[in-house]
Amino acid sequence: MQKKQLFTDRLLAQMPSLRALRCFVTAARYESFTQAAEVLCVTQAAISRQIKELEDSLDVALFERAGRHIALTDAGRILYNASYLSIMNIAEAAETVRRSDKHALTICVTHTFSALWLSSRLPAFRKRFPNVKLHVIVTEYFMDLDDLMEPDIIISKNPPREAEYEVTPLFHDVVYPVCSQSFFDANFQHKKLKPLDLLARPTLHLSQVGRDQVCEHVDWRVWRNWFQKGDETDRVTEDDYLESNDYRLLVSQAEAGEGTLLGWHHLVHRQVKQGLLMRPVQEALIFHDRHHYLIAHKNAKLRSGYAQFREWLDEEVEAMMFEWNEPEKQPAK
Repeated sequence: MQKKQLFTDRLLAQMPSLRALRCFVTAARYESFTQAAEVLCVTQAAISRQIKELEDSLDVALFERAGRHIALTDAGRILYNASYLSIMNIAEAAETVRRSDKHALTICVTHTFSALWLSSRLPAFRKRFPNVKLHVIVTEYFMDLDDLMEPDIIISKNPPREAEYEVTPLFHDVVYPVCSQSFFDANFQHKKLKPLDLLARPTLHLSQVGRDQVCEHVDWRVWRNWFQKGDETDRVTEDDYLESNDYRLLVSQAEAGEGTLLGWHHLVHRQVKQGLLMRPVQEALIFHDRHHYLIAHKNAKLRSGYAQFREWLDEEVEAMMFEWNEPEKQPAK
């Protein structure tokens, strides 16, 4: 056996345990045994014991202790600087292996997208791909998720800039007014409606405060300003309206006949098709520069079920946008 290999084997045999190094790095990072114990979900005594064993094996003090306060010694700083990157590299490699072997494909969507788009389509997906297990995380704050909940796929209007994500546009925004048939009959029947006539009757508004990702750039003021003539002869003041930051609530209120709502095609086209909602006017706003995106983690393609989900999602989006067959007379800028 070569001398170099013997030396390497001796170093490996004398290397401190990974558990002890993990406790040491965490304690040094937070300068606290207590916080290290909380992070690693162990007792403070366990942290102290692991670091004491590490110091004994190296025959050197790694921390200066003054009551509850700890600080790295010169030797401890040398070990920390070398150990931190190594520990993080091992942790990231372990997470990559863990992700590639996970059984469930993790999808992250907003509450509105989950309720009004995904939920009605999931049964067909599960029937078509019974062996694909899905874990759906519903949140407006997908970038704040714990690392243990890192999704494989995110569907969002706000793509991240981090290099580990691949971003693909799914579909652009199409916006048009919708209301129930009963509301239309009571307020607009036998009238030749213009876009601004809708504002003379109760309207449903998405609040500017606390609203989710779905409609952050368009509301009834945008609608009014778009169709209003320069001489302001068509200015209309809203007669009555309901406001909420929950778009799902507003859709249900529109179905109940409470007013006219600005409907995003991807969220209301099924209700229109089923007769729960109808379009009182044919004008629409089309935003070719505003998209929902599919955001895939760089390791997602290695995951079981990813290809099937992408195939199904692309088909659903294509069918949804094919239903949008209105002439694009009102492209939004």
